[in-house]
Amino acid sequence: MERVDEWLDYASPDVLLMQETKMSQDQFPEEHYERLGYESVHCGEGRWNGVAILSKVGLEDPVSGFADGAEADPEARIISATCAGIRVTSVYVP
Repeated sequence: MERVDEWLDYASPDVLLMQETKMSQDQFPEEHYERLGYESVHCGEGRWNGVAILSKVGLEDPVSGFADGAEADPEARIISATCAGIRVTSVYVP
């Protein structure tokens, strides 16, 4: 994640949508990003895929998978949240 940290320092985006994190929930560095000023939400299964959202402007109503009430995607390819009143979705499509 060093390259991500370098880019965050350079660009300082309000929101970052990430794909292919290739991390389990336990491996995602949530506390690290919190120290950098970002709230985060992550959906990952470990070896493959994985999506995340980082936000400096708030992160509300996170949903893994489609928001239609269906079960969460077991392959960890889609996550959505509301950041500063705008609904954003991070999608990994191989």
